[in-house]
Amino acid sequence: MREISFRWLLNQRSLNLRSIVTASATFNTIHASELADPSEFTSPGALMLTLGLAFQEEAEGFERYGAALTAAGVQGIGFGTGLAFSEVPTALIHACSQHNLTLFEIPRATRFVSITTAVAQEQARLDNNAHFALHRQQERLNQAAATSIGALVMQASKELGAAVAVASSSGAVVSRSDRGHLSAADAAVKAAEQTGRGTGTSTSTGATITSIFGSAGRRWAIAVTRAEKFDSYSRALIRHLAGLASLLLDHPDTTAHTILGALALDAQLAGVDSPALQAAFHMVDSYDFVDFLFLTAPSPSRLARALSEIGKAEPRSLIRPEHDSALIALPAGTANPNLSGKHTRYLRTSILQRIQWQALTPALLSSLQSHARSLPLGTAATFDSAAPTWLAEPGVPEALAARRAATVSRLIEHDAHHNTELCATLRSFLVGNANLATAAAELGVHRHTVRARLDKIEQLCGVDLSNPVTRAELLLLSIDS
Repeated sequence: MREISFRWLLNQRSLNLRSIVTASATFNTIHASELADPSEFTSPGALMLTLGLAFQEEAEGFERYGAALTAAGVQGIGFGTGLAFSEVPTALIHACSQHNLTLFEIPRATRFVSITTAVAQEQARLDNNAHFALHRQQERLNQAAATSIGALVMQASKELGAAVAVASSSGAVVSRSDRGHLSAADAAVKAAEQTGRGTGTSTSTGATITSIFGSAGRRWAIAVTRAEKFDSYSRALIRHLAGLASLLLDHPDTTAHTILGALALDAQLAGVDSPALQAAFHMVDSYDFVDFLFLTAPSPSRLARALSEIGKAEPRSLIRPEHDSALIALPAGTANPNLSGKHTRYLRTSILQRIQWQALTPALLSSLQSHARSLPLGTAATFDSAAPTWLAEPGVPEALAARRAATVSRLIEHDAHHNTELCATLRSFLVGNANLATAAAELGVHRHTVRARLDKIEQLCGVDLSNPVTRAELLLLSIDS
């Protein structure tokens, strides 16, 4: 979950909050509780809101309260006055000072929900900014990849603020860009030489991430190292980097055309209007009409094989790959489920036929992506744009973002840190009408494994997957994550 600074929160004049103890600088979620010891029901990094009802008759209990919250990883307390206590108790101030907890007063006129809403909106704003920044970083990597693997590695080092290196299974360092005293070369060589790891796998040790790719006996590894840990957006950029490196090294015969396609589609999504862009799309169809495909695959390696098949079947296509999904522009009338051949059964494909290429926007791409992810594995379906109109109503996107941060985003973070597949499991389970056997078959695991993962999902998100309303909510959130 995205961190919010206490300084920002206390500077929201409409909330009239008063700082009392300054300690931790940030928090990432908010919990409200009147339990004398809510540590069992909170999470590290939380801000706790309370009226102190449990301590009306025993103010000395605030010492145990502060110690328990600190042990649970809570970062601060927002204390509401005017109901149980007319002012912030001295015992609580002392406990927060002793246990390094930030403390501020919430006046009676300020509702707790006003604070949670303000924080949710700020987290959504920061996430939107981060998404936009990630898209721009991906564009810059695409442009660097059009030059050489060395240019790509150097640009990635700059974007990530990290050392980056690519090595082959022979132990040779193909390209490297150190960052001060940090080098990723040794980590890349070690990963490339590990025959026990399959291609398409990624390993994280906190401040170092390695990814292996290759086919037909060829094998490379890319390693990224920096002093601080990588957040989810940095990890997404590293996945994009690994995909581009794979195109450059593992598919040299199709690299130029693929990069041209990625650059052309990126430029259109960014709103660029130039003769070069028009020329690129006229290579697909001279009458400005194209078919769009958006497809997702279980893994980047599976996607690469499908894209290779599509490229052979329709050489005039423009392809924009991104980790385990891709946007493809085809000549009008050529889009069909058979383009990917035997790989179709491993894909989810949304098909949009005969549309002017100028109509491609980030909003349309998002809709295609959501439609594809809502399909059962092995399905290719015509794009249906009849989304509920209320999704665009004022306040709805922010509310969805806040709810997503408390549910699906937690799974994404857990998957990134623990190399699990909870988000994919949830999506397969929900899209498959909550059928364990369907989800297990799609994921290639036993039903008991799916059940265990669902139990973990319920625990992390605090939800009940036996409730059909909860499942409907999570389906909406997961296909758009």
